Amino acid sequence: MKYLAGLLGVALCLAAQVAVAQPAVNRIVAVVNPRAYDGPCPATITFTGTIFVNRPARVSYRWERSDHATGPVETVQVSGGGRGVKTEWHLGNPRGQAFHGSETLHVLSPGDFYSNPAEFTLVCR
Repeated sequence: MKYLAGLLGVALCLAAQVAVAQPAVNRIVAVVNPRAYDGPCPATITFTGTIFVNRPARVSYRWERSDHATGPVETVQVSGGGRGVKTEWHLGNPRGQAFHGSETLHVLSPGDFYSNPAEFTLVCR
């Protein structure tokens, strides 16, 4: 019985180490609306990201644009499943010119993770 209790203790300790080693954030997805804009400018492009976790976590993140601009670092509590976050990009080109851009959601902690780039095309009329 003493041997069994010892094995159980070792198994619980190893399980706890595995749980701690596994990152809380397990997936990040970013989408853009609209994906293609053709109309008057300036225009507003909206980006929505979802941060998925496998356990509750306090998550710090920022949005990073294809023109190398970065948004402010923000922090949210993600209790379970996923949590949505948004940002907007207001932009406009000279009439008739097209612009292709994207934003990526960058989780800074816990861990260091990037979403897919949410890409869009803009044509100002």
